[in-house]
Amino acid sequence: MRPSILLLWPFAVMASESPDFGRDIRPILAENCYHCHGPDEQAREAKLRLDTFEGATTGGASGPAIVPGKPAESELIARIFSSDGDDHMPPPSSKRVLTPDQKALLSEWIEEGANYEEHWAWQKPQRPGVPSAPDPSLVRNPVDSFLLRRLEQEGLSYSSEADPAVLLRRLFLDLIGLPPNPEDIQAFEGTWANSEEREKAYDETINRLLSSPRFGERWGRPWLDLARYADSNGFQADQLRPSWSYRDWVIRALNSNMPFDQFTIEQIAGDLLPGATLDQRVATGFHRTVTCNVEAGVSPEGNRVDQVIDRVNTTATVWLGVTLECAQCHDHKYDPFTMEDYYSFFDFFNHTPLEVQLPSNKTDVSHDFIGPYLDLPFTAEQQQQAKDHDDQIALLQQDRDDALESEEEAYLSWERQHSESAAQPLDWEILQVTKFSSTGGEHHDILEDGSVLLSGKVPNTTAYTVETRTTLPRISQLKLEALSNPMLPGNGPGRGDAQQPNFVLKEFTATLRDHESEIPIKLHRPQANFSQKNWDVAGLIDGRPSTGWAINPQFGKSHWATFELVNPIEQTSGTTLVFTLPQNWGKGRVIGNLRLSARSQVSRGSKLPADLIAILKNPADKRSEAQQKKLRAHFEKENPTIKKIDAEIARLKKQRNTIKANQTLVMVEMEKRRTTHILNRGEFLSPGERVRARTPAILTLSRKPNDETRPPDRLALAQWLVDRDNPLTARVAINRWWAELFGNGIVATLEDFGTQSPAPSHPDLLDWLAVEFMESGWDM
Repeated sequence: MRPSILLLWPFAVMASESPDFGRDIRPILAENCYHCHGPDEQAREAKLRLDTFEGATTGGASGPAIVPGKPAESELIARIFSSDGDDHMPPPSSKRVLTPDQKALLSEWIEEGANYEEHWAWQKPQRPGVPSAPDPSLVRNPVDSFLLRRLEQEGLSYSSEADPAVLLRRLFLDLIGLPPNPEDIQAFEGTWANSEEREKAYDETINRLLSSPRFGERWGRPWLDLARYADSNGFQADQLRPSWSYRDWVIRALNSNMPFDQFTIEQIAGDLLPGATLDQRVATGFHRTVTCNVEAGVSPEGNRVDQVIDRVNTTATVWLGVTLECAQCHDHKYDPFTMEDYYSFFDFFNHTPLEVQLPSNKTDVSHDFIGPYLDLPFTAEQQQQAKDHDDQIALLQQDRDDALESEEEAYLSWERQHSESAAQPLDWEILQVTKFSSTGGEHHDILEDGSVLLSGKVPNTTAYTVETRTTLPRISQLKLEALSNPMLPGNGPGRGDAQQPNFVLKEFTATLRDHESEIPIKLHRPQANFSQKNWDVAGLIDGRPSTGWAINPQFGKSHWATFELVNPIEQTSGTTLVFTLPQNWGKGRVIGNLRLSARSQVSRGSKLPADLIAILKNPADKRSEAQQKKLRAHFEKENPTIKKIDAEIARLKKQRNTIKANQTLVMVEMEKRRTTHILNRGEFLSPGERVRARTPAILTLSRKPNDETRPPDRLALAQWLVDRDNPLTARVAINRWWAELFGNGIVATLEDFGTQSPAPSHPDLLDWLAVEFMESGWDM
């Protein structure tokens, strides 16, 4: 079996070798020169650029820095060997010093023509040939051939074979993150004596571990770290947020061996896929794990821009392995990324809605976190709870239907009774005021509408005596109206003041004048359209001086009170009624405009809403289906049996509504796209030139026939990331997994494949694995 090995770093250039630009020269220039003479135009000194052949050979303020083939005539060589502190490069203030070997390499490179090469990471990987191994018995797969060639160059060989217990422990920890138990070790060791059994046991163990649910959990952890996964928003408030569904999606995707291109597309733009499934939308939680500041004083738009910046930087780091964030405020100082590149990439993510808003509760010190959210299907437990409630509601609904059937006769009787009542002439007749007096010294006028309007002095207290006449042959009910009127302060109905035109009527008494005697009329069943708290209309006929009727805070409106006669009055000739209205609460809380009415019959349907009374006045065969439904609905609402069942149904429905679906955070694209600008110094309040979505110029692929018709959205970006011509994605993914297994990446800087990164320790192996990965269908 092949044991694990330590990765080896690039070895020194042999004396017989020519300097290689990518391996030997660019690292020297990038480390010591690019900061002042690199891609960043704003930071460039002396108009000299050394990261391109054209820039180095056309020169800056002092002429060409490099004359190919002529180091003695090259300003670069003169400066690095100069003993003059003002001329020497790098300048002493930079604290950078070239070694004699580095100076010699630069001189030799210029001597040989100063050949520039594009950085290896910007070039599409090509599958190299698999080298032959000196000992074929050590080769289990092509990876061994690359490693053995390098070891041979270094005069090294594989370490001795690990014992079976160590090997099994490595398999378990690498694949599921857990150690084997003693029984696993014993069984594995038992196969070691026989080579065929050993191979079989080894393969079976690998397949078993790959099929374990723990595999997705173990390999999901490093991916979730890249996704900056957390179950809270971060910052001071650090509220919890529902992100666990995305975590579970990652684990499921890895356990199902989802191809890496699909794994990428669904996380970046699953919501934009045609007919996006629930899982594909959940996958976009990758970019909803951004920290979110909801503290008071934070600008919601500034917070949104910060989140978009995080998405840009994370996407570039995770998939491309580049430090694109260095171009957020200025052009990148080492790599060929401009601010225009950065904000063009920014535009892919700039079309999602705000995720926080100013607090709806103005006393809150935190902004509202508003999603967007996606409702998840009920869990098995929630489904059972919902089913139990639905079953109970269905049974009660059946009971209700049965009760309605048994109450059909009662309904027909109710309808008939109220129809007869509604058909009776029950209009109010305004009583004619024949005499009016008051104890407060007010003026009064009897208006055309039969009401009495008070004016003049506003007394502290008063009492009105109103004498009226009517020709009604029968009186069963009386009505007092306190009317609003523009002549009153605040439109009344009281006279006290315009801010609170209330009244407080302490009693309402009526007498029947029969010749020279007055017979008290006994009243009951008082009703009012509104009563002030603690001042109910019933206080008008209870005989208690501490009670009464008032209408605060419903000022500026007319109000009425009705009273039924315990013994209706039957008169064959005209009737005189005298009313007394004492108002002794004080502060001018007196009625300003009053009217009195009477009617012959008290409607047995008087408690019905006016719209139902109007329906009942129509003959039964003339009522529409909608009117019939309205009558039945009111009957059912008032029927005790139905009322009890409906209350229980309402209780169960309320409980059912508390069973809420879990939610998760997802990406949502706005219908109307925002306009994206370069942000000067990275400040969202300082927009500059407008840009549109595109990938960095150095990485832009050759255009495909349908590129013109494809919208430049997150889906287009995701598909670009996993395009076979993209030089970085496959390399970056392979390098991460290699580092996860062996401790070091083939490229040591996992998140920086730019010009500042060290060269790959095994460049051919990295490219072979990247191409193999893509040609396998991105099989993880």
